[in-house]
Amino acid sequence: MNRNIRKEKTGEYLFTIIFNLILLYIFNNLLNWHVYFITTALNEILWIINLAIIITIIGNFLLLLYHPEWLRHLTKMILNIFSFIAVYYLYKVFPFNFHNSFINWGLSILLILGLIGLAIAIIVEFSLMLNKKP
Repeated sequence: MNRNIRKEKTGEYLFTIIFNLILLYIFNNLLNWHVYFITTALNEILWIINLAIIITIIGNFLLLLYHPEWLRHLTKMILNIFSFIAVYYLYKVFPFNFHNSFINWGLSILLILGLIGLAIAIIVEFSLMLNKKP
């Protein structure tokens, strides 16, 4: 891997770690901030959201230290699986109430599209991982 590509990947992993640390803080404080469209049902799924974010931080930290292509695809596949589970619970519990059925319906559709996208990403990463030799 040439040096510029390695620097880009390192920057990508660092950015992802920092971004997810910020997300972890935000999700764990949404109810304290009394955001009008977030319901207390968020407490029911906060554990899986936190788990998905923490796994993403750990996965990107691992890739920061050691990032052969096969491990990158394996890690991304695992991260996508945890993200899929978190988005599924987000859809199932739906801790949002915008007091507008059209917005609630639209967000439900976006979550379903996200689940479809994550399912495709899992399959793609699995396929790419199989095509790389360790």
